[in-house]
Amino acid sequence: MSELATPHGALWVRHYGNPPAQVIALHGFTLHGGMFAKVATATNAAFAAPDLPGHGRSKIEPVRMTTAVAAVASLLATSPKPPLLLGYSQGGRVALQAALAHPTMLRGLVLVSTSPGLTEPDRSARRTADNKLADRIERIGIEQFVDEWLQNPMTSNQNAAPADRSADRALRLENTASGLAAALRGMGQAAVGDSAEELASLPIPVVCVAGERDEKYTTTAWSMARSRGEQPVIVSGSGHNIILEAPHAIANVVNGLIGAGINRQSR
Repeated sequence: MSELATPHGALWVRHYGNPPAQVIALHGFTLHGGMFAKVATATNAAFAAPDLPGHGRSKIEPVRMTTAVAAVASLLATSPKPPLLLGYSQGGRVALQAALAHPTMLRGLVLVSTSPGLTEPDRSARRTADNKLADRIERIGIEQFVDEWLQNPMTSNQNAAPADRSADRALRLENTASGLAAALRGMGQAAVGDSAEELASLPIPVVCVAGERDEKYTTTAWSMARSRGEQPVIVSGSGHNIILEAPHAIANVVNGLIGAGINRQSR
């Protein structure tokens, strides 16, 4: 791991493979950069996986989408060549906002199990729900919350092997209740409005990925990809938790892009 100074505090970055990183990977809510270990080792690329604000060992304040994007930009600025940016779930929303703000710093974008944001009144309703859940996280503590989170059909890890489920739970418990609550309030689904139109015209290659069993995000992946005249990658047999359930499928996407020099048409 290494520590990177950003305008809003220390960003801790987990490294897989020899630098410089060809892939910057952004984790989902309740996780940290360590979730990409298996994906990284299955690729032909070096990874840098930061702990996003509110997660892991990073100390970014305040915990907001804007500070997360600024931290990612600081990490991108350390790369001698524009890397591929990969984001999963909440990390996918951060990745999209970073790509929209700094497209010339990237060679491509991979969005996994994520969406371009919400429109009203869904955004306001989601903000209310996220604030309520954040209050509950602070009240019940990290262990009880993680166990409840993993019982949710969408965010469950039950489709993974027993050893992987155990490791996944342990990784999530390395976070804190206060950090996750802050991340939910400042970086939850209500943190940004709908960026679908901006995504459609983003001038870099974009690949949208979703699990076949994740109906909501499969529909979203198709919508995002079609807006760019492309098709998504739908991972057979997987749900929302693709990084854990099917790391080799994500590695194949990365290998295909890196190996081909990302020669999909840019806009």
